[in-house]
Amino acid sequence: MSLLERIRVLVARNLLQLDDTPHRIAFGVFWGFLIGATPTIGIQVVLYLAVASVVGANRISGILPIWLSNPVTAVPLYYSEWQIGRLLVTGSFGTAAESWGVISTAIQPAAGQSWWSRILELDLYVKLFDAMVSLGVELWVGSVLVGVAVGGIGYYFAYHAVKKYRQAS
Repeated sequence: MSLLERIRVLVARNLLQLDDTPHRIAFGVFWGFLIGATPTIGIQVVLYLAVASVVGANRISGILPIWLSNPVTAVPLYYSEWQIGRLLVTGSFGTAAESWGVISTAIQPAAGQSWWSRILELDLYVKLFDAMVSLGVELWVGSVLVGVAVGGIGYYFAYHAVKKYRQAS
């Protein structure tokens, strides 16, 4: 079974067949993408479950979209979001030397260490979290903007997919 086929089966079994309204399922997808875009790796599932409970979203449908950010995508995702936030907050697009220094120091593997072994270390995520705090508002503005945009698209497709799936059944 190909990767695309596995993803299709996963979505069909775990999203389209949920026993909830199309809106609540799609709303869960929206919040999953929004929280998945934020620099909250490590607490995203707990954060999502709390938010989904408060806003009335389906608590299962947003679990998969949370993995928008993961150990492989975290650095490019957060860097891109920071650039977007930097443009909106400061009006300039580009890398400030001091900001890039904070990021590069956080992600550098030790001498003789591979990037793959670095990804598995807790220290990387502690240092990334510290770097994100120091970059602050720019990263959060970009993260929320990207999360709302991707979440909105996810909501639209999830809502219509659930409705179409149920009409066909």
